[in-house]
Amino acid sequence: MFDGITERDSVSWNSMISALCRAEEVDEAKGLFKLFDDRNLVSWNTMISSLSQNERFMEALVFLQLMVREGIKPGSALVDMYCNCGQVESGHRVFERILDKRIGLWNAMITGYAQNEHDGQALMLFLRMRLAGFKPNSVTLMTILPGCAWMAALAKGKEIHAYAIRNGLASDVTVGSALVDMYAKCGCLNLSRRVFTGMTNKNIITWNVIIMAYGMHGQGDEALKLFQDMASRAKFGGVKPNEITLISVFAACSHSGFVDEGLRIFHSMKADYGIEVTADHYACVVDLLGRAGQVEQAYELLNAMPSGFDKIGAWSSLLGACRLHQKVEIGEIAAESLIQLQPDVDSHYVLLSNIYASVGMWEKAMGVRKRMEELGVKKEAGCSWIEYGDEVHRFLAGDMSHPQSEKLHGFLELLYERMKKEGYVPDTSCVLHNVGEDEKEILLCGHSEKLAIAFGILNTPPGTTIRVAKNLRVCNDCHTASKYISKIEERDIVLRDVKRFHHFRNGTCSCGDYW
Repeated sequence: MFDGITERDSVSWNSMISALCRAEEVDEAKGLFKLFDDRNLVSWNTMISSLSQNERFMEALVFLQLMVREGIKPGSALVDMYCNCGQVESGHRVFERILDKRIGLWNAMITGYAQNEHDGQALMLFLRMRLAGFKPNSVTLMTILPGCAWMAALAKGKEIHAYAIRNGLASDVTVGSALVDMYAKCGCLNLSRRVFTGMTNKNIITWNVIIMAYGMHGQGDEALKLFQDMASRAKFGGVKPNEITLISVFAACSHSGFVDEGLRIFHSMKADYGIEVTADHYACVVDLLGRAGQVEQAYELLNAMPSGFDKIGAWSSLLGACRLHQKVEIGEIAAESLIQLQPDVDSHYVLLSNIYASVGMWEKAMGVRKRMEELGVKKEAGCSWIEYGDEVHRFLAGDMSHPQSEKLHGFLELLYERMKKEGYVPDTSCVLHNVGEDEKEILLCGHSEKLAIAFGILNTPPGTTIRVAKNLRVCNDCHTASKYISKIEERDIVLRDVKRFHHFRNGTCSCGDYW
């Protein structure tokens, strides 16, 4: 199978090794590597990186030891290996010790940070890379842009886009797809669509990203139009929808309440698009039904899933629907099923506790919290962030560590009084503590998204759009409060939570309160 590749054509050999590993034919790649007599640093890096990316860490370590024995100093491969094992700090220490840093090493460390959800460090290293005189390539950009997307770092994302245009990288389909995703997740759907429309070449990732983007922004109609356009083009040789495309479509239907259309597509997946139904598709349709209030039907669909399917996603969707619609009995079944499968996941306990608290069953709600404590399961803290200048400012619920914390809380207290005069009534059901109403209102004032919004108001010129991202779902009270704030302060507020976007303007939200 290796005919035509000369013994000393290292580029071709390395390309073949990399291609085999990407196709998960690692043993074939190892065989080819051993036949190659003129191995260099790139050859070793390619093989070790590929092994670690396929989670064959012990073999990667053996190859690393052989590499050193042959007198070749380890480079990006070692950084890759540590980062793929989750040992980012070890990878960083290796990175810092290498004096002759080349583009591959910078990319490996940036990728390591990004893959391990250290987006802030990835972005800082990217800036440091440019200051050191290195020119980012398409690999660098497609790695760093998702970090900008997650952090909602729009200004940084625009800088990278400008760099890509100046250096002829914007036409790369992977970079273009990453830009579409970045703008969408920063709340700029119009810019996302503009990049998408301007792309000469689009692959499956490009189409999936734009369909998911419209779904997350609550524009299900446009998401379905794009899907139909994609499916029509596929008949004439265009990109065909895949499993992820259908997940994006179902999510769009769910966020827009298109139950009938979602069910129609679900039941015709195989016939119309040649795509087999998976557990993830079931989970999406359970969410579609549950979000629309059809919790019993969602439960029936879950029970109709094939026996071999993983039901964790479907149970999670059902539990979320029970929280939304205060369905205690089915919620208990869903929560206990999830706890048996994933006893260390905090959200299962939290949602069950929320269900109890929302209907005033405080003893049971506290019992769930006590159970969490006994098992050592900790609730993930609510965190929101906002880009300002060259920094991303983070806020935790109830946290006073930010330099402007006292000023922000004081501003929110005054703003609350103005909101109440306009008709705002605090939704204290969002507070999961059995305390007095006054104390509950104080706790609501310290929610992370409110602090981030207040920071935006106090630190940007009047009329500037405020863009905030949050790691959890936005609560009912913060959603209502954001509508009042947008009207009182005459500001557009774009709030991205873990599931979708909310665009607040003049007292209304783009979701139409369906979320």
